[in-house]
Amino acid sequence: MRRSERHHLKENAVAVALVGLRDQLQGSGPAFGIGVALGVVALLLFGGYSMWSDRTTSQAGALLAGALVVADAPVVPPPPPTPPVPISIEADGEPVPPPTATPPAPFVQPAGTYPTVAAKMTDALPKLLEAADAYPETQAGVTARYRAATGLAALGRHDESADQYRQVIEQDDAGVYARMATLGLADVELARGSYDSAIVLLVESSGLEAAEHLPVDGVLMRLGQAYDLAGRPDDARATFQRVLDEFPLSLYSANAERELEALQAQG
Repeated sequence: MRRSERHHLKENAVAVALVGLRDQLQGSGPAFGIGVALGVVALLLFGGYSMWSDRTTSQAGALLAGALVVADAPVVPPPPPTPPVPISIEADGEPVPPPTATPPAPFVQPAGTYPTVAAKMTDALPKLLEAADAYPETQAGVTARYRAATGLAALGRHDESADQYRQVIEQDDAGVYARMATLGLADVELARGSYDSAIVLLVESSGLEAAEHLPVDGVLMRLGQAYDLAGRPDDARATFQRVLDEFPLSLYSANAERELEALQAQG
């Protein structure tokens, strides 16, 4: 159903309710009339809130869409420089000039593309943060903040990324983005060398309640690596063994076996 049709239906519903209340008011006493008047006010407030909510959602979505045009733009790096043509030497020791070749046309960055991921995310971040800060409690705002956090992490701006991930966790209230942000924050903690903090987050994300939204076998692989980095080889071995025992058909099984072999070789 189009947005204009939804607005039309909402307006009609409010109008029908108001007409019904008017008819009841005309045939009832003063006390009942006061109650009906309060009902009219409530209906008007509900109608106004519904229109405001739709407009807010639409504006948040428009800001997010504009930001994603940049964040999801293709990356087209310039071609490597043409290597020089080697100079050959004749038998008499005289150099032979290389054949004349037409120089390649200068590279022009295609419209709507970026030469590197860093250049793309540098342009996308202000737009993503604008959408996130303008409408923080909408789904579009939460999505924009999550994408901003991942972009900051890709640029190596770990402190800023951690702050944005924490805001996503708070605003999404145990939703899918909150769970993904928890994993993102764990990766940031690993990159910062805060292994114990990362382990706490990964343990939280590897329980049975997380299985509905997250690939727990993948989370366990990260947890095992975090234990290894933290100097806890016994916990790392137990975690990799969980992958083999609980997820025998996992795509990570081969990696878990290699990790176990490496840990056993270390003693």
